[in-house]
Amino acid sequence: MRTATIFGLVAAPASAATMQSGMNPIRRVVSMLQMMQKKVEKEGEQSKSLHNKFMCYCNTNIAEMDKKIEDGTDRVPQLESEIKELAGQKEQVESEIASHKSDKAAAEEAMAEATSMREKEAKEFADTSGEAKANIDAVSKAIPAIEQGMGESFLQTAGAETLKALLRGSSARIDDSDRDTLDAFLQGEAGYTPASGQIVGILKQMKEEMQADLADITKQENEAIASYNEMMSSKQKEIAAAEAAVEVKTGRVGELAVSLVETKDDLKDTENTLEQDKEFARTLKEKCANAEKDFEVESATRQEELAALADTIKVLNDDESTELFKKTETFSQLSLLQVDDSAADVKAQALDALISSRARQSPYLALVSFALRGKKVGFEKGSKL
Repeated sequence: MRTATIFGLVAAPASAATMQSGMNPIRRVVSMLQMMQKKVEKEGEQSKSLHNKFMCYCNTNIAEMDKKIEDGTDRVPQLESEIKELAGQKEQVESEIASHKSDKAAAEEAMAEATSMREKEAKEFADTSGEAKANIDAVSKAIPAIEQGMGESFLQTAGAETLKALLRGSSARIDDSDRDTLDAFLQGEAGYTPASGQIVGILKQMKEEMQADLADITKQENEAIASYNEMMSSKQKEIAAAEAAVEVKTGRVGELAVSLVETKDDLKDTENTLEQDKEFARTLKEKCANAEKDFEVESATRQEELAALADTIKVLNDDESTELFKKTETFSQLSLLQVDDSAADVKAQALDALISSRARQSPYLALVSFALRGKKVGFEKGSKL
């Protein structure tokens, strides 16, 4: 009886045209609820589709960010190792440049010392060879003069004075007896005729010895010159090589310096990017997790809503409700069925039945509740939802 009262009151707010046309209001409510049910299901499908797309975005981007973070994490120690290696190479090349410059300075110093020594030796050779040549020239003039009987006139020449100086010096390699004989001749103490042959022999021997000495020192000088030239050529090559090495390695130091700065900048950028990526990934994972939770709550709520709709439809499709409406084609007929109850009592009973219904959680039963409370709720508006 209470269920029949509910459906009778549900039908009461329907329009007069509906009642007059003989349309079943219960079926109209059921149709409206079924439309709502389909709409909720469609909204659920759309929500699930959007959620799946968003989760696909989450999974794809999280995977990409995890890979990027992994690469960045691996990249940091690699860059640190490269920086250490570049710094070591730069230091090594700079040390080599300093060594090349030192080698160049040493070569230049050796060349300066060798040049100074060569100049000194050349001067000594010039002095010694000049004196030797003068002595040889004097002896060479004395020999033919004495041989031609012109000894006395030779003693008056500069050549004789040269021979006297030679005898007084230490360069004349003759024994004391020959020195005394030659000195007596040059002083005019000995007779010309008996001493001339002996004097010529002494002079020829002196000439040969002096020529040999001159040839020996000339040879030594030539060898010293050759050695000097060879050393100078070698040092010049060393200097040229050192200069070339300094130039090349100075360029290398510049390249290493640039690479070092760029690698340090790369490390700084990598570390900054890595921190940003970690923060972005953390935020993204948090948002995706929240979205998943929200979707689960929304889905559960929608399932409850669909269950409430289904329960409401089931109640309205109940055989008792159908049979009741067949007997209550008009509001007046419905009133006749409730002979034991006043209108107010019927409403109260209907509300009580609605509240205690197992489908009372459905928001759509508010339409029924409004009708029972005398609200003007037309199904025409509801059908448009």
